[in-house]
Formats: sequence, C-alpha cells, structure tokens
Amino acid sequence: MNTLPSRGLAALLLALSTVLPARAAAPDDYPQRTVRVVVPYPAGGIADKIGREVAEQLQQRLKQPVVVENRSGAAGNIGFDYVARQPADGYTLLLAPASNLTVQPALFRQLSYDLARDFTPVSLLVQTPQLLLVNPKVPVDSPRELIDYSKKNPGKVNYGISVGAYSHLAGELLKSRTGADFTPIPYQGSAPALNDLLAGQTQFIFNEVVTAIPFVKAGTLKPLAVAYRSRAPWLPEVPTAAEAGLGDFEVTSWYGVVVRSGTPAPLVQRLSRELREIVQSTDFRKRYDDIGAFTVGSSPEEFARFIQTETVKWTAVVKQAGIQPN
Repeated sequence: MNTLPSRGLAALLLALSTVLPARAAAPDDYPQRTVRVVVPYPAGGIADKIGREVAEQLQQRLKQPVVVENRSGAAGNIGFDYVARQPADGYTLLLAPASNLTVQPALFRQLSYDLARDFTPVSLLVQTPQLLLVNPKVPVDSPRELIDYSKKNPGKVNYGISVGAYSHLAGELLKSRTGADFTPIPYQGSAPALNDLLAGQTQFIFNEVVTAIPFVKAGTLKPLAVAYRSRAPWLPEVPTAAEAGLGDFEVTSWYGVVVRSGTPAPLVQRLSRELREIVQSTDFRKRYDDIGAFTVGSSPEEFARFIQTETVKWTAVVKQAGIQPN
C-alpha cells in the first residue's frame, strides 16, 4: 500500500520555508500578463464554481486577465500533472480539492508528480461538510439506527462512492468505528450515485451539503447527521455527528490553491493575501453561506499544517479500509 511517507510531509513543510518571510513584498511588476487558474475537474461542479469565482475576483485585484482552464481526468491527476510541469512563476494556479492533496499517493501506485516536491500551498479557500443521507424508504431515523439496521441485514446496506473521495472515506471511517455492515458501490462521480440513491438502488450516501440541500428541501432524501463540529446553518434541524452519538466524527470536503514549487516567496505571499481577502469578503462569504459552504482563507503556513493533519488522518483510513491503489 502506498502512503504519503513522513519524509514527504517533512518535504512539504520544508517547501513552505521558501515562502517566508511572510512580510516580503511581491515584485511591483507582477503580474504583467494573463494568470491561469487550472481546475482539475470538469466544468459545472463545485470545484469549477470556486475556481471561476476566485478567478473573477483575482482579475479585479491583479489588473490582468485571470482565466480558468479545466484539465480534468484521472481523478484530478491530469490537472496536477500539468501544473507540475509549468514554470514556477506565479502565472499558473491550481484549484486543489482535498483528496488530491491528501490521499492520492495512497490511491495510485504511480503518480507522475510528487505533492511535496512539486507544489507549494498558498491558501485554503472553502470547506463544505459531508452530510449522511438515506433514501426515505430505509426504515431508519438516525445514524445509530442505520448502523443497527445494517448489522441485522448483512450485505444489504449499500452506499454510493467515488473511490478515494472524502464521501467514500467517510463511510469507511464510520464502518471501522462502529462495526457496521456497509458495502461501497463505486460510481463515476456524485451525480450517478445520487441518482441511484434516489431510485432506491442504494441505501445511503455521504455527500457535500452543497449538493445535498436541494434533495433535502424537496424531501426526496432524508438527512441523518452532518459530519461537522456544529450544526449547519442551512439545515439547522439536522444534528451533528456527535449529537447523533458518533463522537468525534468530522468530515469536510475542502478546496485550496497551490502553485508550482519554486514560485518566488513574495509572489506566494501576495497570492495568499489576495485569496484570503477574496474569500473573507462579505459578498463572497454570503454566496457560499447561501449554498452550504464555509469560506476560510489561510496563510501558506497554516494551509501546509492543515494538509499534513488531513493527510495523516485519511491515509490511515485508506490503509485500514484496505483500499487498493490503482
């Protein structure tokens, strides 16, 4: 089983040292041409939405065109490979989803890039909690009832997954902690997985609050718990995982920006500052509050520590679940 080794984490933090000191000023002549934001997933999803809205705001701040390029495929690896081969000049940014920055080395035997060697964290942008959802015909009203139901009906409680996504790992973590009898059913993305759940072909799913809210509001899916430290303001009636008896069970999908390692430290700091101010602005925050996500914004150092913590946590889940690398 491939895992991100401790030397990789050390290298990530070592790479961070190149972005210090934090107060270094960015070159006055940056940028002088178009800046690109590479999104490693197709147009239309939450990653694409974040990338495009960030690009629009960056363009206003940098006074140069900022364009989005969707380079999707291979679970995001095509986009990562592309950026890893671009110049380290601050003109190519990568909108990076959580799983790509944490568990990909454990899920793929061979990657054409090295996360610690090839990328420098810039800022954490947005977090969206995972919601535990069931088809309304499943006779349960809480996570504990779902767990008990699975034990009484072995092999009959299935949940839809995209292999290696946080929605998949959330189910594996719940199974390992409770001894539940859940069977993951792989899909090519969350949309077909949701469709089969709605049709009753599967029994439950973990899904980002952002995409789950319309189904909950329509009554076509039933929420059992939000995997977050506090109740989601968009679904205040849904208990947290802790309130539902699952203890410390927190799973949030998240998105950040990284650049090619070797990008001059002042540029990394400049971009980090601009991105923090964008996502913490009142207008940007309200747009994401309205759809079920939390805007964050962080320094490169804070983002690197966050990536390290998430990597350790979820790589352990991959290993314990016995998920074999492709």
